[in-house]
Amino acid sequence: MKQLILVEGLPGTGKTTAAQKLFNRLSSKGEAVSVFFEGDERIPCDFYEMAGIPINEFDTFHARHSKIAEELWAISMRTVNYVYLRLDKCPDFVADNFRKWDMGDEHNQQINIQHYISCALERLDYWVSLNIDVDNTVIMDSGFLQNPVNELLFRKASNDEVRSYIRSISEKLAPLNPLCLYLKRENAQIAISFAKRAKGPGWSSRIDAMLEELGCPNLFEQRFELELSMLSYIPHIICSVQGNDWSDFDEQVKRIF
Repeated sequence: MKQLILVEGLPGTGKTTAAQKLFNRLSSKGEAVSVFFEGDERIPCDFYEMAGIPINEFDTFHARHSKIAEELWAISMRTVNYVYLRLDKCPDFVADNFRKWDMGDEHNQQINIQHYISCALERLDYWVSLNIDVDNTVIMDSGFLQNPVNELLFRKASNDEVRSYIRSISEKLAPLNPLCLYLKRENAQIAISFAKRAKGPGWSSRIDAMLEELGCPNLFEQRFELELSMLSYIPHIICSVQGNDWSDFDEQVKRIF
């Protein structure tokens, strides 16, 4: 891979807009570039609607349902110990059977911290092996810090466990020439207040309810401190965001790209 550009920051910092602007700039210069927004199944550390199934359990189910064997192979990815399956792309009875292995469901008690980390890192290893020789640039939204950190904190991981996990991700991404562009407002409260105004009352109510239910009222404050402390694991640039002013990001992008 020519370069892996990781766009990160708390909600309300403009990650998606920044990723799109960067994609537009690079593609206008004739570069081969792809952009993966949050929720895209091509992001190896984003497990939206993704089951990480122990391989023996998948093989047992697969053997019992030979009529859909070909379909399951087509929509799954297999590594040494796990099979990864998008639950929203398979037949309902298959999704129901494997819902207990839904990695992206923060309420899923079946997925403990150890299973999550093991399954996630094995998928990442496989993804890196597929992309290391691809001659293009990939821009990835929220695939390095936001989703990995959220999922561990939702499962009550300690700060040390989060740091260890992110360090492992950083080490595995190193062959892809990574650069993290971190969008930073003054503090977490300002970022989330901006996100609530921009995304509307539906998003605001949903996030508040989820954090209360999960017992993570200070999630974003904790994330903010953790993420800043972990940027040293990978080449990075911090871009200051003030209100609706992303000029620091624009200037950094022009300077680098």
